[in-house]
Amino acid sequence: MKKTQPPEDNKDDKQNTNNILTFFQMLFDFSFSKFITVQMFPALYFVILASTLFAILYLCFEAFLTSIARGMFFLFIAGPITFIAIATVVRALMEFYIVVFRIAENIDDMRLLSNKITGLTDTMDEVKGLTRKLPFWNIMGYKNSQRESDDAKPSSIKPKKNTNWPY
Repeated sequence: MKKTQPPEDNKDDKQNTNNILTFFQMLFDFSFSKFITVQMFPALYFVILASTLFAILYLCFEAFLTSIARGMFFLFIAGPITFIAIATVVRALMEFYIVVFRIAENIDDMRLLSNKITGLTDTMDEVKGLTRKLPFWNIMGYKNSQRESDDAKPSSIKPKKNTNWPY
């Protein structure tokens, strides 16, 4: 006997319901931990374009009441130019705001990463302090300095700091 899978429509309905609930949870989140503005931009852009279109159509109607020539000018020249100009400016402003919000999110991520790296550098400083005490590095420095000074006087062999090691 085969198990029946729920239809895809039920999954989509549940996901839409979850999205709506998430939206309202974010809307009434007084800690402002998540940005909701970016998610509202598509609807806001549609509302602005629709209201601009209705305003231009109203102005065209008013212009036709004044005279036919003025109405034709508004309908074919001033109206489309105004609509395109307003749509362009609104789109550019919304893209600017989206970039600002994304920069804020990225800076927050970088701050979290910086806090993790700060802990790592503290640990590395502790390791560096421990390795300075190891006699192995002193021996390596002594052997390198002995090889370099073999051609020089044998009595002047002194351990030197290994120049290949950063500290």
